[in-house]
Amino acid sequence: MGRLGGLAARFRRLDAYAKTLDDFSTQTFAGGLLTVVTVTLIAVLIAFEFATYQRIELHPELVVDSTRGEKMRISLDITLPRAPCVLLGLDVLDSSGDAQVNLFQHVAQMRLAANGTEIGPYKIALDEAETSVHAASYCGSCYGGTAPASGCCNTCEDVHKAYSRRGWAFTDPDSIEQCEGYAARIRGMGGEGCRMHGFIEVGKVAGNFHILAGDTVKTGSEHTHVIYDYMPQDFDLSHTIHRLAFGSEFSAQRNPLDGVSKTAHGTHTQFQYFTKVVGSEVRYLNGSVLQSNQYSATEFISESVPTRRPGLFVMFDISPMRVIYTENQRSLASFLTAVCAIVGGIFTVARLIDACVFRAERAICQKRQIGKLI
Repeated sequence: MGRLGGLAARFRRLDAYAKTLDDFSTQTFAGGLLTVVTVTLIAVLIAFEFATYQRIELHPELVVDSTRGEKMRISLDITLPRAPCVLLGLDVLDSSGDAQVNLFQHVAQMRLAANGTEIGPYKIALDEAETSVHAASYCGSCYGGTAPASGCCNTCEDVHKAYSRRGWAFTDPDSIEQCEGYAARIRGMGGEGCRMHGFIEVGKVAGNFHILAGDTVKTGSEHTHVIYDYMPQDFDLSHTIHRLAFGSEFSAQRNPLDGVSKTAHGTHTQFQYFTKVVGSEVRYLNGSVLQSNQYSATEFISESVPTRRPGLFVMFDISPMRVIYTENQRSLASFLTAVCAIVGGIFTVARLIDACVFRAERAICQKRQIGKLI
């Protein structure tokens, strides 16, 4: 016991938190008010610190993009209120010479009435415009076009594709057995609009995708857009870009063309958007990695130039740099250190203020007492 008592005495001498007996402590109104303010301030600051501790931040790093041979997905959602779907083609050209036409495999087209309400999918309307021969043994002629593997063109769309493969214009559908009534239905779509939404995939090289009026006729490495007499003639390419993104989107991403709306003031108005695409990579705390792209954009509008076809072009150029975003979150140790600093600092400052106020109050009281004695 003696040894333990001596050890306890030594620890008592190390006590940096000496206690004051209650008999020698004084409680004041100012001290109570200051205590309430101090506790409230500590609670507020700790709440802010906790919110900061929970926040996940993305820290960017710029590196040289060494990736090669990648495909890039372009997500789009564009409304053209004054151009019917039957009139529009969606094509891609890039600097490697690759040309892709009528890229509607993953892009849905919705017919719009003149007031903007949806009529229905254009694909269904196109199927309804075709006349199929139901006999199982029937093998329709392709009328000189390049036949498919089956050798038969049993629908109007089959004949149209056969003509496209041959590089021929589809000028007179009324003369084709499978296309009876097709031209009349197409003319009946005049005055409609169209909304395109979906995605296309392109090589990660400089190029453009464009929406032009007319049937796409491809000859070799080149293609043209032809507006036939049976197609609607009254149209323009006024548009609203609801969404245009290069790759998957993440929280810090901003697409500068989202929400852009333009109105054509002439029959031959051509819209051009020039984008600079920068590869992006997001590394999350859980170890997963998201590959994406960001872009900047400028625009140019050409109006009333008869030599220019009305169209909407989006040019994209690929930057040699890449931005890597890494998710970071504050550690628990840093949060606890900040909490201790808040509590200790505020209590220390409050104690100094309280001491000053107490001394001032006591000095005033003493002067009042002296005045009374005199």
